[in-house]
Amino acid sequence: MAGLFAIFDIAKLGLQANQRALQVVSQNLANVNTPGFSRQEAVFQQTESINVGAQLLGTGVEIVQVRRLVNNFVEAQINVSQQDTGRLQAQQDAFARVEGIFPDTANQGINAALNEFFNAFRDVANNPQGQTERTVLLDKASTLSQQFNKVANDLTQLRRDLNAQVNQTISEVNSLASQIGQLNGKITIAEAGGLTANDLRDQRGQLLNELGKRIEIHTFEDVSGQVQVFVGRGNLLVERNTSLPLSGQAVASNGGYVNVFSNGHDISSFIGNGTLNGLLSQRDTTIPNVLNQINTLGASVVNEVNKVHINGYGLDNSTRNNFFSPLSITAAGKSGNTGTGTIGSGAITANGLLTMHDYEIRFSTPTAYSIVDNTTGATIKGNYTGTAITAPTSTVPALIIAGTNDTLNVTVDGVASGAITLTGAATPGKSYTSGADLAAEIQTQINADATLTAAGKSVAVTYDTTTNRFVIISNSGSASSAVGVTGGNARATLGLLAGTSTAASGTYGSPQTFNFDGISVQISGTPAADDVFGASPTTDAAKNLAVALTDSNKVAVAATQAGLPNDNTNAFAIVALQTNTLVTLGHGTMSTYYSTLASTVGGSAQANAQALKGQESVQNQLETLRGQTSGVSTDEELTNMIKFERSYQAAAHLINTADELLQTLLAIK
Repeated sequence: MAGLFAIFDIAKLGLQANQRALQVVSQNLANVNTPGFSRQEAVFQQTESINVGAQLLGTGVEIVQVRRLVNNFVEAQINVSQQDTGRLQAQQDAFARVEGIFPDTANQGINAALNEFFNAFRDVANNPQGQTERTVLLDKASTLSQQFNKVANDLTQLRRDLNAQVNQTISEVNSLASQIGQLNGKITIAEAGGLTANDLRDQRGQLLNELGKRIEIHTFEDVSGQVQVFVGRGNLLVERNTSLPLSGQAVASNGGYVNVFSNGHDISSFIGNGTLNGLLSQRDTTIPNVLNQINTLGASVVNEVNKVHINGYGLDNSTRNNFFSPLSITAAGKSGNTGTGTIGSGAITANGLLTMHDYEIRFSTPTAYSIVDNTTGATIKGNYTGTAITAPTSTVPALIIAGTNDTLNVTVDGVASGAITLTGAATPGKSYTSGADLAAEIQTQINADATLTAAGKSVAVTYDTTTNRFVIISNSGSASSAVGVTGGNARATLGLLAGTSTAASGTYGSPQTFNFDGISVQISGTPAADDVFGASPTTDAAKNLAVALTDSNKVAVAATQAGLPNDNTNAFAIVALQTNTLVTLGHGTMSTYYSTLASTVGGSAQANAQALKGQESVQNQLETLRGQTSGVSTDEELTNMIKFERSYQAAAHLINTADELLQTLLAIK
């Protein structure tokens, strides 16, 4: 009898096992289209045998595990791939908007406006008295300024939009982290009895992929099945069933834009991948670089046109008029400064020396400074900047009289010159009719000094026609570079008596004026060690670009007052700017500089698009690999369904057979 009842038990276990196997098949088929679902498999195992009449007989079958079929290596690769995809997609979305800001393929935008502006100036040059041409010129100049304004404003708005996306992505990261923490807790509870929480693990894996798409993560699963998530070089985001949310905090040193903080630490620079990395890199690097170049171009247009225009004459005999609103210096202390030092707004002392670079005055101690060209990283050259003088002309020349106002004494990089004598003449003196001629004479005589020559010291002297100042610059770029005008009877005539000497580095005393590369700023107060003060002639130049002239008669077409009204020399000098190569634009023309910028943006966008396409291909391949292990095949599941159904039917039939045998035995008794 025991043998017959054993058959019942075996059949019952067979029914239960195959029923559960069919349930697993049903779960697989039901989730065939569920993202992140991993195929499950019922693992059959025979039950323990028993000793019956010196024979070991089987006792049936059982489901010992419902196994989740995953390839952990592929899953990890998918997560990394998601991070790359998130970064590239965020960058591509931003690039698409940047490309829309440069509509030059449709004969619009800055380049077209530049061409129309110079063409309009050419028309005025061809008809100096033409009021129609002058009016059209002012209209074209206004259009050009509006194009610069629009590009600058659009790029700034794009940064603001990216900033909002950073905030939104931080919120999404925190939400996903919270859900992962909750699932950690549920998985621990579910698996406490030695089971495997397959569905919960699938959900967590899907959330980890979504999280990885947004921010670079590193994970570690402990023995209890809980996953720890790290971001930004070891900062915990999820620990067991708890999440440690990130925060977005506005940072003054980053223009008030939001940086990513974890536990009070700024981790923005440590986020190496994911959507957040793409957003931050576009907001803080790509867009500012483009905007800086647009500002450099705008500042160069303003400066070059004004330098020529200010020395010309309008039909109303007026002169010294800027065509565009002149540039201004933006100066400010860095947000991290801890001292009491302050910097004034600054001024331009020599338009001809402007490099359109950004500068920093750095303090290593409260009294020790150095001035660095922040664009190139090089130390500036020490210089001496004079005060404004009356511009030498043929009608009002500068007279150098031998024995009266013809000597100078200078120091160059700490080396004192001998007595330097300029070429003069007896009363009324040698006539210098331009600042450039007199600058050349000063430079020649200083560099001919025997003491300076023996020490290997030399200078470059320029005369700025916009501000009417002489500037003497050391040819040495060393940290000790400095120039001073210490004596001589020519100092007053040349504006070198009350000028300012600025060394590349030196001792600071409050207040102190610093003159370098055509810029003048004053710092007062007491800076602390490591305090930094910045100065730039290009900040917001494109946004602020505007036409200064409102009266077309003030357009300075003539080079001299005597040449009015038909002289067009000055106008053609401005027209020539269109094809002149400019140092401030990397020795390119205005048009080629802009075209290069637009091409670079387009090339970067195209390269990113290709990288994104390639990454999507990698992602698809990984998903295919995942599908081979974890994906649900309806054909395979239908086959399993039939197999388990037949096994279930066989177990049921076995019960029926055992029952018939039992009935036979009972009938015999």
